[in-house]
Amino acid sequence: LYEAIQRLCCEIVRGHEEKTIFNFLLGCGQFTMFAFSWPGSRDGSKVWNGLHYLVRWPPFSTAVLKDVDYAVDFSKTNTANDRVAIIATKPLTTNENWKEFKKGELLMFSNGLPYS
Repeated sequence: LYEAIQRLCCEIVRGHEEKTIFNFLLGCGQFTMFAFSWPGSRDGSKVWNGLHYLVRWPPFSTAVLKDVDYAVDFSKTNTANDRVAIIATKPLTTNENWKEFKKGELLMFSNGLPYS
């Protein structure tokens, strides 16, 4: 399935690589998700449209949101058995290690962990 999704995503951008912006998420059941990013910026725009992700696991800490004066203490909302992957178009917090997808990268997230 991974290879088929990778081929499909690459086919969608083929021939229009410079102008295409394509971010794709596909959920497969309760614990599996595929995410593909072909980032870019529209002419005249300073907005970069890519994907970023991070994985939270125990011990959970407090996340400080980037765009509002608010923090969430995930040690009070999650258990020692939890692991969560967050995917967004830009980093949402200031004190966590967000990773940016490479152009053309497909990741499969299973039980909160990324695989390529």
